[in-house]
Amino acid sequence: MKKYILSILILFLLSCSYSVRTMAYPHLKTIQIEQFQNQSDEFELSEELFIKLSDYFQADGRLRLVTEDADCILEGEIRDYTDKIYSYEGSTVKEYQVKIMFWIKFTDLTTDEVLWENSNLILSETYSQTDETAEYSTAEEARLSIYEDLFDNIIKNTLEQW
Repeated sequence: MKKYILSILILFLLSCSYSVRTMAYPHLKTIQIEQFQNQSDEFELSEELFIKLSDYFQADGRLRLVTEDADCILEGEIRDYTDKIYSYEGSTVKEYQVKIMFWIKFTDLTTDEVLWENSNLILSETYSQTDETAEYSTAEEARLSIYEDLFDNIIKNTLEQW
């Protein structure tokens, strides 16, 4: 009898789950991501960003990626990209900073409501080619971190609004 009660208790506890993730717009099930227009001199950014955002949305799982008949759409533009010296140590460059300015628009197509728009979202990250303790050692690694930050900003300002 004890085994039976213990088995039921374990089964009950395993079936309970808790998530701190919210879904402010539960009617949104699918998303279409448009490739961002690229106003920078770095021609590969638009495709690189499109692939990473698609990967992030797929991994997140709250919205299914589609190419047509979506519930919502993500549009944007890469307005500016810089990769400049950020700090020196003596006469040697210690850190560089990658900075990207975006225009972002997330629209609920079922209601034609713009859920979030930011015309001058600036995200940045530093990297160092000489400091082994630096989190990032290349501009590409810094960009990938910026793309992840962009995804987090999109989610926090749309799906996770409280």
